[in-house]
Amino acid sequence: MTAVAIIAIAVKYITPVLKANIKQCLRLYSQTGGKIIMEETKWGRWPHLLFYVQDEKKINSGIMFRNLLAQSLAQYIVAEQADLLFAEMMKQSYFYFPQEEREHILILAQKNYLADPAKDIGGQVYAEILQQLQEYLEQHDYVNLHGLMLFRMQAWLKFVRRTLDRAVDDYLMEKEYQEFIKLLKYFVALQEPKLKQVHVLLNESGCFYFLDHTFQPVEQQQEIIWDGDHCSCEEEDQLVSLIISLAPHHIILHHHVYLKYPKAVDTLKHVFEQRVSICKGCKLCHNAKNKIFYKRKT
Repeated sequence: MTAVAIIAIAVKYITPVLKANIKQCLRLYSQTGGKIIMEETKWGRWPHLLFYVQDEKKINSGIMFRNLLAQSLAQYIVAEQADLLFAEMMKQSYFYFPQEEREHILILAQKNYLADPAKDIGGQVYAEILQQLQEYLEQHDYVNLHGLMLFRMQAWLKFVRRTLDRAVDDYLMEKEYQEFIKLLKYFVALQEPKLKQVHVLLNESGCFYFLDHTFQPVEQQQEIIWDGDHCSCEEEDQLVSLIISLAPHHIILHHHVYLKYPKAVDTLKHVFEQRVSICKGCKLCHNAKNKIFYKRKT
């Protein structure tokens, strides 16, 4: 019996993930009673996957197989094609970054991409890729997968582009933040410590108050009111500025402070390094929780 080719797929690369997905597709199809054989070959510059059916009567009965194949190809695209597109887009749009920085941005893009559920099975991006593949395979027996991605899957390309652009923005913000930290560290290094120690606490109304090493209020106090569970960047910056202006030799950040202001705490730890301690809970934390506050000496 002569085998007849029913579908041919051109791909840039035949990877282990692609082969594993196709084999799973063939196994699932065989469970329905059908049998299709896959062959790897090369036409022109690119490798091709050819799918054969031995029973000519079943040539037009492969709707289920084409749907299974579309699912396998969709999973392959979201698993492996994003990294290749990231690299191509970096060369085209962000070539001016030094090589080391480009590599760092690509790592950020990959991390953001993996964390985004839109590309997972059931997600919007995955659903759009699958739909494009299903519609194309219903009408065509030859598929250039790379061309299909570039010219038919515009939503997918925009998703990858947004992910890369966001990684660039994240990198630039992080770079700016590191420069800011260097500047603060330089400024702090030039200061002579004004206080031996400062305890930083937060009361129930959102007011920071500072106690010295004798547990008496520091003269410079200022309210920073936070609203709800999340504080603004402005409030974080105010806290950092206040503590730097106090110029303490040692800083103890108490319980509610690092819970409500994690970014400020992270900045202070980078600027003051070993001069910062984190309190996990003490009598001062307990007093703040129970609205018992220290008063100035008269």
